[in-house]
Amino acid sequence: MEILKNLWILIEIGGPVMIPIFLVSGWLWGLIVMKADWVWRTSRNQLPLSEAMTCLQSGRAIPSNSPRAQAINQFMANCNGTRSHNRNADKLLLDAAIRKQTGAIQKYIPTIIILAAVAPLLGLFGTVSGMVETFKVIGMYGMGNAQAMASGIREAMITTQAGLLVAIPGIFIGQVLKKKANNIQRDLLVFQRGIVQWLEKECEI
Repeated sequence: MEILKNLWILIEIGGPVMIPIFLVSGWLWGLIVMKADWVWRTSRNQLPLSEAMTCLQSGRAIPSNSPRAQAINQFMANCNGTRSHNRNADKLLLDAAIRKQTGAIQKYIPTIIILAAVAPLLGLFGTVSGMVETFKVIGMYGMGNAQAMASGIREAMITTQAGLLVAIPGIFIGQVLKKKANNIQRDLLVFQRGIVQWLEKECEI
């Protein structure tokens, strides 16, 4: 309850712009937590190439949510459990399965980066709103009402600070997660080349 009380005080000080800043912050950090958890689990549960080949030979599905495992499962599902032993057809089916996993790897990353970029803009909007309120007070009472002027300036500073506090760690962590996701994607392409080479050998037998 104390946290909610403090948040309400910040909203009262910073004005209505604080509400979308809080909403953006909650959305941003929710996506960051989900993506970070996915990256951590994926990095720990990488499917070895040898195990993938064994599963392809046996036609057994792989009980894992890693991109490698999901790509192999999708490939076998497209083959209806039996490979065509046609080199070009198998390559196309494997490429389609890999491309499908690319979308899952990059999921949430663009949204995280966009939300981190939106937060300081909302803070800037609050800054402008606070300064407009300050000039309105100056226009009505002149420079004599320091307390009324301070209210508008305080609103401007609080919203700017809130927007930056959301944006700076959000942009940093978003870029780290983007780099991790790109590494996973590159690893998946290397894995694809290994599977393609194995499929070519199988087609020659």
